[in-house]
Amino acid sequence: MKKILFLFALFPLLTAEPITVNTGHAEVSLIKNSKNLQSKDLYIGIKFDLQKNWHTYWKNPGDSGGPLEIKWSLPEGIKLGNINWPSPELIPYPPLMTYGYNDQVVFPFKVTGFELGSQNKKLELVIDFLICADVCIPEKAFISSTLDEIKYDSLLDQYIKEVPKVTLPTLINQINDDLEIKFSKTDKRIEKIYFFSDIENTINHAEDQKLIEEDNNYVLKIRLLDEKNILRKISGVIAMDGEVFLIDSDVINQPNEGLFTQINLFQAIIFAFIGGLILNLMPCVFPVISLKVLSFVSMGGESSSKIRMHSLSFSIGVLASFLLIALILIGLRESGNYLGWGFQLQSPIIVSLLAIVMFIIGLVLLLDFNIGTSLTRSDLNKKSYSGYINSFLTGILAVVVASPCTAPFMGAAIGYALVQPSGTTLPIFASLGFGFAFPYLALSANPKLISIMPRPGKWMELLKEFFAFPMFATSLWLIWVFSFQSSSDQLIVLLLCMLIVSLLFWVYKTFKSRLIIGFTFFISIFYIILQISSFSNYDKEYSQLKESSAEKIWYIGIESDFQKTEQAYLINYTAAWCITCQANDKIALSRPKVKEYLKSNNITYVVADWTNKDSDILQSLTKYGRNGVPLYIFWAPGMKNPSILPAILTENLLLENLKN
Repeated sequence: MKKILFLFALFPLLTAEPITVNTGHAEVSLIKNSKNLQSKDLYIGIKFDLQKNWHTYWKNPGDSGGPLEIKWSLPEGIKLGNINWPSPELIPYPPLMTYGYNDQVVFPFKVTGFELGSQNKKLELVIDFLICADVCIPEKAFISSTLDEIKYDSLLDQYIKEVPKVTLPTLINQINDDLEIKFSKTDKRIEKIYFFSDIENTINHAEDQKLIEEDNNYVLKIRLLDEKNILRKISGVIAMDGEVFLIDSDVINQPNEGLFTQINLFQAIIFAFIGGLILNLMPCVFPVISLKVLSFVSMGGESSSKIRMHSLSFSIGVLASFLLIALILIGLRESGNYLGWGFQLQSPIIVSLLAIVMFIIGLVLLLDFNIGTSLTRSDLNKKSYSGYINSFLTGILAVVVASPCTAPFMGAAIGYALVQPSGTTLPIFASLGFGFAFPYLALSANPKLISIMPRPGKWMELLKEFFAFPMFATSLWLIWVFSFQSSSDQLIVLLLCMLIVSLLFWVYKTFKSRLIIGFTFFISIFYIILQISSFSNYDKEYSQLKESSAEKIWYIGIESDFQKTEQAYLINYTAAWCITCQANDKIALSRPKVKEYLKSNNITYVVADWTNKDSDILQSLTKYGRNGVPLYIFWAPGMKNPSILPAILTENLLLENLKN
């Protein structure tokens, strides 16, 4: 009788389905990481013990295979989170590459809800998975158990640690059929790295992934399957020497710009030289350059050595200025900051100082004061060293005023230079300086060239006085730029400073007493410096540039929003201090025919105003390989990538580009 009762007691255990299931090439079981079912860190794991040399797959299997599929049937009182995928292994199968797990793997599930009493209720799951060696076999496992019956196994905690949890900060670009993942350097050199994309049919899994080392960053280049597939977001896992991180970032799409997309160092140097040469013809630099040209004409009867020294002094000032700007930009980049080309005119302090300097030069030229006349003559009070210093300073002034005027060939070269290592940046900026200074270097090499210029005479005095007005015009332009960067009160203060400068000139001309002149000069300069040092960017909700013409105000991500809704757009990256931008606006963008074309073709016109510093706009410019304005971006439904329009526009050229 006792034996019969024992058999009855044993019968439920004999008929219960086992927790471990043998599917043919694998044993599948449930495990848990804590005996305390009320633990906040309670996990259930699905454990796979695979036969030797067999493997199963990650959520993205790579070139072949498939991930497991799980269907839970949970009792009331128990809730589970999503599957946690441990970091995968590379499983090559030439010419294919797959991602998965060899021999053994555990997939953790966090218990997110547990009620007392539910531990004895049945939970069931059905697992469909693919297991492969030389052949692939689909297998299935059915498990029925209770939370109490699931075996405790510390192995689960090891696999929980293998699940990536930390997201690596990255900047990701898509350039044609390449994906570039950029991330900061650490002290430890990377020997082995691989990115596992969890988005299927995106990257070329079998292609080698190339790690490029920069000054402060690493760039991992990954070949895409199809360049026509424009990625908006990328996610996955990146494994670096045993450490694993999550990747989850938006993708910046850099369109194919033909010649400028694949620009190399040699091309960048050539374009920078041509851009610097053209920069001499830009309207913003004309007033300063004209003074130097006039001074060279006045030296028609001077010795060749003196002409050569003045030409070299001016050229050295130009080269030194470009290299100093490059070093400032490199230094800021190394310290984690980043400024765009023409950054000096984004400072109201510098803009106000330049406005006053141009105003002073204009007064000197017009009123024929002795002070500062070396700007138009070969020396100052017959002291040649002072004359050479003034030629040097004129070169610096020319660069400060001219640099925001991006020449057509300069944009791509500058953009390329500022994202390259320091050893590449400096030669490109040096080439830009050589291009700008080339006419004057040619004059220093052959001073006889000055003989082809008109002979000095009375006409020079008249021309010198005339050149005062371009200086006043430049000063007015800078005041206009300042008005975008400051409040109306600060603008009044700047005009008051210029009034004080006029008073100084009157005192200097009227009074002979050095005491009166010195006292007035000291008080005036002290007041001007005090006022200018207090200038700062004044945040305006909308600038005049934005209010004047834009249908929509630019914001970061606006292009993605437009493309998702199939809305055509034309974006004008501009600034008040950019003369080329303002000329393009008047000649092309604001013309009635252009406005009518945009309206009739449902093209939204957007203005991105960079008059004041804006890191979002700088980031967007960098996306297109640029570091300054102007930049014009056009996109319409059906286009694979946005199109970059020419830097110098006319009405017909703009319409032709939009139509094509």
